[in-house]
Amino acid sequence: MKQRLLYLIRLYITLILIFVTQKIVFMLVNIGHADGASFGSCVAVLWHGLRLDSVAACYVMIVPLLIVIVSCFFRRFALRKVLMPYYVVAALFMTLVFAVDTILYFFWGSKFDAAELFYAADPAGIFASLKVWVIVVSFAAVGAIAWHYLRRLRHATPEGVDRLHNRWAALMLIPAAALVFLGMRGSVSQSTANPSFAYFSQYTFCNHAALNPLFNFTHSLFKTKDLSKEFNLMPAEEAEAAVAPCYATDNGLSDTLLNRQRPDILLIIWEGGGKQMVLNDSVAPNLMRYCNEGVFFSNCYSNSFRTDRGVLSLLSGWVALPTTSLMKMNDKCQRLPGLAEALHAKGYDTRFIYGGDIDFTNMRGYLHEVGFQTVGGSSDFPESRGLSAWGAPDAYTLRPDVLGYDDEAPAPRFDVVLTLSSHEPWQVPMRRLADEHRNAFCYTDSCIAVLVDSLRRTPRWNNLLVVIVPDHGVPTYAGQGTGDPAVAPIPMVWTGGAVRGHKEVGTVMNQSDLAATLLAQMGIEHSDFPFSRNVLSPAYADQYHFALHSFKGGCNLFDEEGVATLDCNDISISGPATESKRHFFKALLQYIYLKSGQL
Repeated sequence: MKQRLLYLIRLYITLILIFVTQKIVFMLVNIGHADGASFGSCVAVLWHGLRLDSVAACYVMIVPLLIVIVSCFFRRFALRKVLMPYYVVAALFMTLVFAVDTILYFFWGSKFDAAELFYAADPAGIFASLKVWVIVVSFAAVGAIAWHYLRRLRHATPEGVDRLHNRWAALMLIPAAALVFLGMRGSVSQSTANPSFAYFSQYTFCNHAALNPLFNFTHSLFKTKDLSKEFNLMPAEEAEAAVAPCYATDNGLSDTLLNRQRPDILLIIWEGGGKQMVLNDSVAPNLMRYCNEGVFFSNCYSNSFRTDRGVLSLLSGWVALPTTSLMKMNDKCQRLPGLAEALHAKGYDTRFIYGGDIDFTNMRGYLHEVGFQTVGGSSDFPESRGLSAWGAPDAYTLRPDVLGYDDEAPAPRFDVVLTLSSHEPWQVPMRRLADEHRNAFCYTDSCIAVLVDSLRRTPRWNNLLVVIVPDHGVPTYAGQGTGDPAVAPIPMVWTGGAVRGHKEVGTVMNQSDLAATLLAQMGIEHSDFPFSRNVLSPAYADQYHFALHSFKGGCNLFDEEGVATLDCNDISISGPATESKRHFFKALLQYIYLKSGQL
């Protein structure tokens, strides 16, 4: 049994060394994409990449582990001979993925994943972009590297193993198998292995270098879809002609909300804080106060029903899809626009803080891709462990010292805090309302007030814009589904010393319109956000005002006449809608999938 266990350990170490070496080669070949990353950051790639290297190694070890278990029941088992065909396939596959990833990154600056397979139908087009010498050298390198990997795997494997004298000794392999399968999961927390595990740096190159190519490719096989081919309900030109003009707004302003163009910005994303839950004095008296003293967008709708989709809509100005989450598709995240990226280009320091598992749904990876320099999660709040099933309660994250507002950090800055306490199982360290559901929202409201009102007493307040907006709404009674139109409305309020005064904006809008509306108020161009509208532009005043709310398997379309609901399964539309509105609804669904597929 000792011989078998030592083999599994040697195989694991061999695979880890292979993946570490791949990272070094990747960085050397693509150093031109480093874009100012320091030598220390590049060295840190090796450490931060180990987590996914381990996951990939455990996946490769599944077949050897099963063969080792089978070998326990044979008198003499030729382990190396049996595993050689698998090693050939594994070595070739690891080499191909690594080589293609390294070469394509050299030319395109993006990681290789399953999305590139959509181009496999046109191999001539692929090779047309590569020089002949590159193709020849690449094939030669693939052969040499695959042969080297095969030799390393063969060397780690004993020629044969003997039959166990005690059959019960085979039970010793159970802990080894458990470790391998735990390693495949990559975590004992809520988040399973995803590309986010490798992200650690403000430099995109370092994050991409740390991302194990084998894991990234196989993971994307189950996440990537050719979205542009879904919901083809009419000619693409017809759908674009119907929808594109409705998203065409400019930087013009029909009203100015801010008293300065470059304020510090604090965006508080309220977990689940839909209008039907929080817009009353008993649950959220402080939010009501801010609505009455700041700018209140009273006819705003969430784009979706889940945090990963709502956060993406707010920070990328992108419409949420009813059938999938773009945040989980790392290839799409690399191409999405980012509010943080747009502000960073204007000199802003960018930070995102969340008290929960920041790797859940690939959130860390997404945040780094769209321009956040610093990303913090539950591990940054060790003093709060055990107080909540999800992570640090809001009182721990909604603090000036956590945001760094207690020092003299230079402006301007863009900080985002995602709350979590107003989430089932509604565990909060406060009992003010009898209903635990509403009590949790009341707790978050009080935490927001502690932060905002403490900032009000500092010199920073005069240069500060505070935006409070939920990621999505929540059902408020048993049996109410997330697709109920009453769940979609959300409040959005702008307050702070940088706000000119109280105003109510009653225009129909989506949370995805925050990016363009905010950038326009700051005099920053927003054409990189195709689904975000400047709702205070003269152009928007003359357009069709609508909001789209997606839920699992369907979506609601809100306008000034009411709401219509589309079922994605049979493309049926319920609710009052004219024929032209039905056509627009279908065109809108097709158009957002077409644009998402083109990312």
